[in-house]
Amino acid sequence: MTTALKLGEVQSEMSADVKRTDELKVLLRVGWSDKMKEVTFKPAEDLKKGDKIRITVERMQ
Repeated sequence: MTTALKLGEVQSEMSADVKRTDELKVLLRVGWSDKMKEVTFKPAEDLKKGDKIRITVERMQ
């Protein structure tokens, strides 16, 4: 059984329109380090510029 521990979340708003068929990219970076991880996903619904979103980070155990 996999469990998740919530580490944090951030709220923002969309800077452009995104369709369900588009790929969204999220960059995870520690401070100003040049080491970063990019993840991509397709949203479950269309998003419009200005829509408020929340990104949650969880550690999978």
